[in-house]
Amino acid sequence: MLAGRIEGTGPAVAILSGGNIDPTLLIQVMRHGLTLAGRYLVVRTRLADRPGALIKLLSLFAEEHANVVSVEHHREGMNLPVTETAVEATLLTRDQEHCAAILEAMRSRGYEVESVH
Repeated sequence: MLAGRIEGTGPAVAILSGGNIDPTLLIQVMRHGLTLAGRYLVVRTRLADRPGALIKLLSLFAEEHANVVSVEHHREGMNLPVTETAVEATLLTRDQEHCAAILEAMRSRGYEVESVH
């Protein structure tokens, strides 16, 4: 069209669909955009390996109105004392302020928090 090889009159529109993009890359781009917008928060922390510790963390997320997308709970195979478990949680959030509020709520309750970008 730009080279004038297509005939016609009136307005013309070129559609760029991205139909050949790898779906895995598309998901990564989406997650990156959600993270930058503060809509997606991934946090890592450690818990005592005791009954009820995970539900306390999940309850905190509920109190902060975060939507839990996934939780990975590791009890072994990592550099952990036998008395601890590692948790990585993926949350949907409203914005950057909401992310900050969740991280602060976790810290104020004694969780050591790492935000993963």
